[in-house]
Amino acid sequence: MKQLKQNNIDYTDLQYGNFQKVFDYFNQKLFDNQLPFVLLTFNRKANSKGYFAANFWQYNAQASVHEISLNPDTLHRDFKLVCSTIVHEQVHLWQHTFGKKRSRSGYHNQEFSDKMQSVGLQTSDTGEPGGNSVGQRMTHYIIAGGIFEQAFNGMPTFISLPCKGVIKQHQAKEKPRSKVKYTCPGCGLNVWGKPQLEINCSPCRKQLLEDTEDAKFISSVKEGNATLEQF
Repeated sequence: MKQLKQNNIDYTDLQYGNFQKVFDYFNQKLFDNQLPFVLLTFNRKANSKGYFAANFWQYNAQASVHEISLNPDTLHRDFKLVCSTIVHEQVHLWQHTFGKKRSRSGYHNQEFSDKMQSVGLQTSDTGEPGGNSVGQRMTHYIIAGGIFEQAFNGMPTFISLPCKGVIKQHQAKEKPRSKVKYTCPGCGLNVWGKPQLEINCSPCRKQLLEDTEDAKFISSVKEGNATLEQF
């Protein structure tokens, strides 16, 4: 790919500034501006379009800061779908802040599903109508004519995420793994098994998390201090 000199473009300000504008827009339209500020990032987390991570940053070693991240390799999708991913993670933020029935890390429970519906997204483990609406691995589809779709259609057209991740050839041809490592976020216990298993550590009473490229990052999660959500 030919690299062009664009000396007058501040790519960081453009990309992250628009990410913040999208967050603020849907916070106003769908959450009545109730969501707290978070740190917005881009992260190539394997097998996810985005994630919400609670208390993963500190401001001046005092205040805890939550994180919402998008996978740059999924930004080639229709912008409406990208925005729906942001709202999906905003619902995780809403549940962490205001929810009454928070569940184990990574699990999408009924409260989460109900809130998704209220903002115009339907949880589905298949991404299609008829899929399970609660579970560990969860995506969603946009409810036709729903509040999210209405809000998206009213978004100013100058808001976008113009920079897309470049998927390398070795990434595109990578074969699915037959076995993956799972790590307990409490004691660091490791086991190997098929992808998408649900394994619990009896001494810690915690669910083992599927180990990806950021395994060390995930293993630092402490119950009650931080949660990691992805789909």
